[in-house]
Amino acid sequence: MSTIDRRKFLSFLAAGVATPYIVTFTSGDARAGLIPTDAPLNYDSQRVFSLSVSSGDPTPTGVVLWTRIDPSAWRAGQALFIQVARDAEFQQLEFESLVESQHIKPERDYCVNIDVDGYLQPNIRYYYRFIYDNTVSRTGRCRTAPPFGAEVDHLKLALLTCQDYTNGYYGAMAQIAQDDSIDFVIHLGDFIYETAGDPRFQSLPFEDRLIVLPSDGLVALDLDDYRHLYKTYRSDPLLQQAMEQHTFIITRDDHETANDAYWDYERDTLGAPDHPFTVDAEYGNDPARLHQLMLDSQQAWLEYIPARVEVDWSSTDPHRFLKYYRRVQLGNLVDLFMLDGRTYRTGHPCGEADFFGRYVPYGCTNWKSDQQSLLGSDQRDWLLNGVIGSSARWKLLGNQTYMGSLGVRLANGKLPINVDAWDGFDYERNLINNEVALNQVENFVVVTGDLHTYIASHIKKDYDKRSIFDFKNFIGVEFMTPSVTSAGLFDMIGAATPEGEQQLLAQAVTNTAVRLTNPHIRYFNTTQNGYSTIEFKHKHCDWKAYIVDKNVNDGEQSVKLIRHYRKYTTFPWLVTQAALIY
Repeated sequence: MSTIDRRKFLSFLAAGVATPYIVTFTSGDARAGLIPTDAPLNYDSQRVFSLSVSSGDPTPTGVVLWTRIDPSAWRAGQALFIQVARDAEFQQLEFESLVESQHIKPERDYCVNIDVDGYLQPNIRYYYRFIYDNTVSRTGRCRTAPPFGAEVDHLKLALLTCQDYTNGYYGAMAQIAQDDSIDFVIHLGDFIYETAGDPRFQSLPFEDRLIVLPSDGLVALDLDDYRHLYKTYRSDPLLQQAMEQHTFIITRDDHETANDAYWDYERDTLGAPDHPFTVDAEYGNDPARLHQLMLDSQQAWLEYIPARVEVDWSSTDPHRFLKYYRRVQLGNLVDLFMLDGRTYRTGHPCGEADFFGRYVPYGCTNWKSDQQSLLGSDQRDWLLNGVIGSSARWKLLGNQTYMGSLGVRLANGKLPINVDAWDGFDYERNLINNEVALNQVENFVVVTGDLHTYIASHIKKDYDKRSIFDFKNFIGVEFMTPSVTSAGLFDMIGAATPEGEQQLLAQAVTNTAVRLTNPHIRYFNTTQNGYSTIEFKHKHCDWKAYIVDKNVNDGEQSVKLIRHYRKYTTFPWLVTQAALIY
């Protein structure tokens, strides 16, 4: 049996710390031989590593590895050991080192993120594990990225979003865990929901999925509440399996903080239109409370998500403290830009009322204003410079809210039905689309979450021009992955819709009705749950949409492929492929 002598490891040097949450190593620190001892390793991983292990944000020479020591197993002065190998038996070790005990502490909720960038080889699937107090974690698998600019024939990504723990089971995660053809997993946000029983969209149908927050509220009010949510979500065995088996690339949407979140620039604080800090008289809509809520949500995300992000720990400004948006280059095939559509966005263009404010802007045209920004100027410039300058075959945006146009046709024109998405930021969207077109950016693909809907659509400069032969009007394609468990679009907006308009809304969001008024949309399905994959090759990319029953909790439920679209590099249209039942 493999054994370990901690004295034979080289110590971690504080000079390598990039942030208080990501431990990095300096040259020479991270390699040492294992010397057997008489003490056998203990494989009771659940006792020590109750939330298992995960990896994120690949580079050609590393990933970020994550684990958490259960507080009941924590020991003062005990270091954490890491091993990365080319084989599951850990006979071909590639990397080994330790994290000193001072980096495992209550102030970080006993979470550890370790960046091993610079110590692994490109485009290889590795096995990794942690050892703490002679107890071994479950074995995880991670994958490094191909070298920058290197020839890559194909790349397959799984797409996830919106995994409301209270609203179903994670069968989609089980399917992803079992699929060895997946290279990386992109999570497009709503990894957690800040609510634990919001009656507008959480009906709590599963008694074994109830969540009681430390504050006893229905919504997260502080850091303890956010941490509790991450611990609850990450305790799910099917989510653990998926995160053990694949390297994730994760961004945030609104529910990591608050529903329909934005930045209130007038008050320089978080905008959270439904949160108790905003609407309950006892809290008085206090900007200081909302400001701290944003920081608390950011800290919890940093602790529980394996990500290589920029952090300024000295700052109490959420815009400086954490920068979520980042770029992941995958050889010469895919250049991935992970966006943050919440931290810098302005308020909803037509007010913060539920239905006729945040969603359907009836009688309001502010959604066309040049003062509306979803990305903020710095992120927008970063995105455009990166996309325009990219030499990769495919330029891929990891986006949260639907970037296309989605509306209903009225006598005086088209009316958006969700200005919480890019329809509320029409000027900025047009600016981006025009720059992409002007600079002749080829093979522009957007993947999106948020709306709990399957969508396959074309991206156009002008959505009012319907000719399919106006090639210059087509600038890319967008694929929306469905929610894993969260309530469908009709359930969500239906709950916020005046009773008299619910039937009208139901008719408006059917596949047929949506496509009649939005002909750039090829497929629209808001009634089912699951996940999707996108596979890139040099001549085409394939998007496949799967249904997985969220009401089954055994991890063995069937998966059904319901749509398959192909985008060729040689012409602008999406092409339907045959869908098979698996």
